[in-house]
Amino acid sequence: MLETSKDLFWIVLTFVILWIGIFMGWGVFYIALILKDLRGVTKSIRKKMNMLDQILEMIKSKVESTASYLPPLIEAGGKIMEHFKEKKKTAKSKK
Repeated sequence: MLETSKDLFWIVLTFVILWIGIFMGWGVFYIALILKDLRGVTKSIRKKMNMLDQILEMIKSKVESTASYLPPLIEAGGKIMEHFKEKKKTAKSKK
């Protein structure tokens, strides 16, 4: 079986190549698993970002629709405050 040291070298080289192949296959397998998990995480993040975008769009539309009512409400509030100030002045002047 082993006639020269060259035969031993080839046997050892064969085992080294075999182990390198096994470790490379193991590494590729785990890299594939990591990439699969990373894909799931990015998909989840993308889904959450879309939900956040929808919520912000809904809030924006609500604010825009209520913004048209704001100036008349402010004006009415100002008139009510003036009314109460005048009422307070008249109450003080009566005393």
